[in-house]
Amino acid sequence: MPLVRVDIHAPLAPLRAQMSSAIHQALVTGWEMPADDLFQIFQVHEPGDLFYSTSFPDADRTDIVFVQILAFTGYSPEVKQRGATLIADGLADLGIKRDNVLIALSENGDGDWLAPSKEV
Repeated sequence: MPLVRVDIHAPLAPLRAQMSSAIHQALVTGWEMPADDLFQIFQVHEPGDLFYSTSFPDADRTDIVFVQILAFTGYSPEVKQRGATLIADGLADLGIKRDNVLIALSENGDGDWLAPSKEV
């Protein structure tokens, strides 16, 4: 169950629903996640709120879209890369420059995902 957080500048705010769909579809396809496993947070920032390198690593950035993914451990490096590539592809289809996308993946393990149960 990945939890995805996306930080964007305000001019991209109208694309949130499409971005959400593109990211989710990339994880469903690339990571073979269940289609109903959708947990995302979008945070919109004013220009100047997000700081980033325009060139590191070997990039030509004009803006930034931070995609942070917190996922249960166990995905292979190949599966992670496939998902990341599909995210970048999906966002590129929306007109977001691939160099402007930065994806960070963190993993955690069993017992780190909690959902309060109903009182009996």
